Amino acid sequence: MIFKTQITKKVLATSATLALLGGSIVTPLNVLSVEAAEAIQTATTTGSELISRDLSLENNRFKNFTITGEYTNLPNVAFGFELTGTDPNWYGLSGQTHRMVRKSNPFAYYLPETRAISETAGFTAVTIDTKIGKSYVFDYSYSLSNSNAKTASASSKLNMEAGVSQYGGDKIKYNTYSLAGNQETTLSDKAQIEFKATSVKTIVYMRVGYTFMNTSGAQHFASLDSYSLKAVEDPAELKAEQAIADLFVNGNVNGTIKDSTNQAALNDAKNLVAAITDTTKKAEFEAQLAEAQKQVDTKTELARQASAKRLIEALFNNNDVNGTIKDSTNPGSLANPKSLVAAMTDTDKKAEFEAQIAEAQRQIDARKTEATADVARQEAAKKAVEGLFTNNDVNGTIKDSTNQAALNDAKNLVATITDTAKKAEFEAQIAEAQKQVDVKTAEAAAEQARQEAAKKAVEGLFNNNNVNGTIKDSTNQTALNTAKNLVAAITDTAKKAELEAQLAEVQKQLDAKTADAAVEQARQEAAKKAVEGLFNNNNVNGTIKDSTNQAALNDAKNLVAAITDTTKKAELEAQLAEAQKQVDTKTELARQASAKRLIEALFNNNDVNGTIKDSTNLGSLANPKSLVAAMTDTVKKAEFEAQIAEAQRQIDARKAEATAELARQEAAKKAVEGLFTNNDVNGTIKDSTNQAALNDAKNLVAAITDTAKKAGFEAQLAEAQKQVDVKTAEAAELARQEAAEKAVKELFNSNDVTGTIKDNTNQAALNTAKNLVATITDTAKKAELEKAITEAQKQLADKETKVEVTGKVNPFILHQDRYLSGTYTGDITAISVDVNGKRYYGGTVNGGEFSFYALDKIANPGDVVIINLYSADKVIQKSITVQIKEATKVTQAAYNVKDSNITGTFNNPDITKMNIVVNGTTYWGGTLTNGTFKFYALDKIKSATDEVTMNFYNAKNELIISKNLTITAPVVTSGEITSATVTVGDKNIVGTFTGDIKSISVTIDGTTYNGGTIAADGTFKFYVADKRITADSVITIVGYDKAKTVLSEVTVAVSK
Repeated sequence: MIFKTQITKKVLATSATLALLGGSIVTPLNVLSVEAAEAIQTATTTGSELISRDLSLENNRFKNFTITGEYTNLPNVAFGFELTGTDPNWYGLSGQTHRMVRKSNPFAYYLPETRAISETAGFTAVTIDTKIGKSYVFDYSYSLSNSNAKTASASSKLNMEAGVSQYGGDKIKYNTYSLAGNQETTLSDKAQIEFKATSVKTIVYMRVGYTFMNTSGAQHFASLDSYSLKAVEDPAELKAEQAIADLFVNGNVNGTIKDSTNQAALNDAKNLVAAITDTTKKAEFEAQLAEAQKQVDTKTELARQASAKRLIEALFNNNDVNGTIKDSTNPGSLANPKSLVAAMTDTDKKAEFEAQIAEAQRQIDARKTEATADVARQEAAKKAVEGLFTNNDVNGTIKDSTNQAALNDAKNLVATITDTAKKAEFEAQIAEAQKQVDVKTAEAAAEQARQEAAKKAVEGLFNNNNVNGTIKDSTNQTALNTAKNLVAAITDTAKKAELEAQLAEVQKQLDAKTADAAVEQARQEAAKKAVEGLFNNNNVNGTIKDSTNQAALNDAKNLVAAITDTTKKAELEAQLAEAQKQVDTKTELARQASAKRLIEALFNNNDVNGTIKDSTNLGSLANPKSLVAAMTDTVKKAEFEAQIAEAQRQIDARKAEATAELARQEAAKKAVEGLFTNNDVNGTIKDSTNQAALNDAKNLVAAITDTAKKAGFEAQLAEAQKQVDVKTAEAAELARQEAAEKAVKELFNSNDVTGTIKDNTNQAALNTAKNLVATITDTAKKAELEKAITEAQKQLADKETKVEVTGKVNPFILHQDRYLSGTYTGDITAISVDVNGKRYYGGTVNGGEFSFYALDKIANPGDVVIINLYSADKVIQKSITVQIKEATKVTQAAYNVKDSNITGTFNNPDITKMNIVVNGTTYWGGTLTNGTFKFYALDKIKSATDEVTMNFYNAKNELIISKNLTITAPVVTSGEITSATVTVGDKNIVGTFTGDIKSISVTIDGTTYNGGTIAADGTFKFYVADKRITADSVITIVGYDKAKTVLSEVTVAVSK
């Protein structure tokens, strides 16, 4: 037997098969039944395997698996370890020999203890595409084992975490397993993680870690074998999925539906989908059903359109929907096509079919309407034809009232009938009625001619043919007798009686006319005498008598008016008109003379072009106006009316001026009195009285024409002016004082002339105030303001020579600083501190620096702290807010020699840079994000005794904090596999070991298995019953310490 520590192989003769099995952390392998192992499978899975089996490399990394040294929720193959080394079974991680990953299984790690380190780890992750909300099952078997474990540290431990995590997010579920690193044993089992995806990408991962690794040669193995990830399928989902697939040709849900797919099959599938609770899956199925529904609807719609087309065409002759409907087409024929069209979804096709059905309906309605209309026409024609005959007997005689118009109306009604038999029947009856109407019309025409001749003769007897008026002068008994003979020939008794009554009236008037002729003659003689008596010598062609007046003229007019002989009457009326003319002329001249006299009497000196007399009033105009109004001579009348109008104008003007003057006096009186208190013009003026009010009153007084009144008001105005002048001078002085006082106060803070001047007070403002004060005449007020200006001038001079107050306060570090401190410029003599609104006085101010004890006053980062800087007059000149910071804290993660990176956390956001100083040599670099730091130091720190300082800086390269790095020394381990035997048919390889061996791995014919049981008594066994070992098998056993450092390796010979 050959033994070798670390990398020396041992060859042992054995006679058993070799396999790697482990034990559950909960249940030992020897009590885990087959039924129990199978019971782990609790969820129904289907579909393809989601974890890639492609183990090919790209850029010396697994193409599909990320290998790193620690857990990450954002695995990236490109950022993982390079896989290196020449070992046929294992890849080294970036050249490291203390952690390796199996070439044939990215989830299998070999951690040989070849390096002293507090902890080492390997992390494998594969990213899977998942659907949010969908359930998945991660099945795997795991194995943890130690070899040559006796050399491993007593406190070492082999850990494994297997789980799933949201990509870029939190872990979803995971299981952890552990095995003491110095136990020569194997833990293995099967496990399952069922989870619901929370993102579209999910990480399947395994982290293997080993603590307190030394260099003693122990070997540690951890792996996931037979791993698988599949989707969990709900039976209801499977059933629904199949039902949907059955709707489509070849089950292709992206294709077309089967010919046999109908709404019933679709509804069955819909019911199955409705029962699914997974909303994502349900939505997927519903989308497929929507497509199937769309195709079913399309198929149904096309079938519906074909049936509708066939039924609609069948309504028309020769199936021509543009022609006429068949005789057999009735409203019932439209029911089925209407029903089909109503259900259509193709709006264009629906509109087309609806138009065709509407046309068929229109033709049916027209046919029905026409039949009903013809019956109505027949009834109307029958009634009209029978109505022409007495007692409606078409075989009798026509009524007396039947005429050609009634006959034509009946003919028109018959002409509209479309039933030819009925039409012929009515036309025969109308022909008989026409025959009788023609006879009747001929007789009526002769009678009408007689009536017209008699009517004309009778009307010709009357003036203007008005039978209700008087007869003509030419009407005599002969003409009357001729008319009587014509009337006698009329057969219409009513017409005859009417005309005879008119003839009787003619006879009556003719008789009266004969009697009135003698009376008329007497009236003419009396009238002639009266008219001639108006003229000198009764000569109607001469001039009227002096005694002829209107009364005599009127008497003659009355006698003429009684004459009925129009010729005679017109003759006498012409003579009367001449007499009237001469009477009017005489009257007009007398009227003009009287009017002239009365009008001239209105004016001074009877001069109508001058002014009216003082006595002339409105009453004086009455008589002249009356005379002029009666004048007929328009020229003279206009002349007199103009003179009267002038008198009227002068009367109106006199009255208006008197009224206006009175109004002016009243307005002036009111305005003048209004200037004085209580309207007392003998008192003092009102406070409101000013020059404007005084001028308004003066203008009103100036308009008065009454000189006495005007003088009285002017005396009162003079007194008011005197008082206004005094008042104006006082107001001007007060205004000057107010303007000056305002300007002076505005130089000072809060307008307090006893305080300090404002920051913006300058010499210009001060000069303006000085000029305003200079205009004041009140010596006391002027002296008061000049004193304030002098003070302002003094303060301004002081301010211009004074140093500007500035200040800067240092940040206060909680629980570290005792004093608030800072610097200032300017005349500062004291400070105070405000903490959360509470003021504290004290502190030290000296030489441009100040400090204030604040350890007992500032307790929290959120405290609001303000430093107030005071001048000698106890006025705050500057207030500065203090920045409160927590003490900078840097926490280093454990660091072991040979670790790649120094890592840790910090709490100061100002930290942006760092360096490390190793044995006096400074290295800049590192990554600082979100309060964490990482600095690559593998090539810089060589020994646990190296002196290393970490320095942290802000963006200005100002050092914030320094911290010494604590380095953990590597643990030195050793161990040896002292024996190992197996015979063909054995269940286990058994053997012994010494030292720090905590786990073992067994390689059988090129396949490595981790596991086995490492006992505290220095023995081990490894289950190989399922590994099919033969006498020719090549078996190697490697022992690892807790850190998976290889401590011992032996080759085992198989015994038969």
